[in-house]
Amino acid sequence: MSPLIPSLALLLATVAQEASEKPRAEAAPAAGFQAPKEWKPLGPHLWFDPTSEPKRLIVEARIVLREGPLEHLLCLKGTKEHEAVLATAAAPKQIHAGLLLTGAEVGHPVRFRPKFEPPSGSPIVITARWDKDGKTVEADARAWIKDDKAGKELSLDWVFAGSTIYEDPITKKKVYAADEGDLITVANFGSSILDLPVASSADNANLFFIANTEKIPPLGTEVRLILAPRPSKPAKAP
Repeated sequence: MSPLIPSLALLLATVAQEASEKPRAEAAPAAGFQAPKEWKPLGPHLWFDPTSEPKRLIVEARIVLREGPLEHLLCLKGTKEHEAVLATAAAPKQIHAGLLLTGAEVGHPVRFRPKFEPPSGSPIVITARWDKDGKTVEADARAWIKDDKAGKELSLDWVFAGSTIYEDPITKKKVYAADEGDLITVANFGSSILDLPVASSADNANLFFIANTEKIPPLGTEVRLILAPRPSKPAKAP
């Protein structure tokens, strides 16, 4: 079966069913962090802020890697921490649904056949916020990624590629591909929720994005990633 871009209705139905099956204790936020009242919880470690403009999705994560080659900015906890700066326990389907609530539009994941097509979708601004010496600080998450060949920090926006849904050939159940861990990537995967809109190989011999160690907080630091569609530039006057 050909992969399908997940629809909002399908995702929210799945998210609602999974939420009803989870113990209530799992919804508790990390110790020490109190979300503002205006943030609406979408699930464990995940909030939606409807009061901002543009609307925002907030993902709670933790620093798990500070140096070396990268395939991910953010992965699902317990999957690909050896190649991701951050890991989160937030559910991938809930992240996808939350991005839709911000008004972001799904494009499509990378396509390799019959010809290469880079990922597409709404450009997403990602801001990292964390606590340091009793104060809250923030940074553009792109500053944590360096193009090793160019010697520069990442300047491209991630785009809302949207991952895919496929049918498991054995169980015949629908599977959301991002559940395998590919949440925000810097190497092209057909399963990525957010990906870069350029050709970026996942072949270890050709990886060219590395962790920008000096900009990344210490290992174990709790980080809130704030995701929002990048506002469109106003049209120039004739």
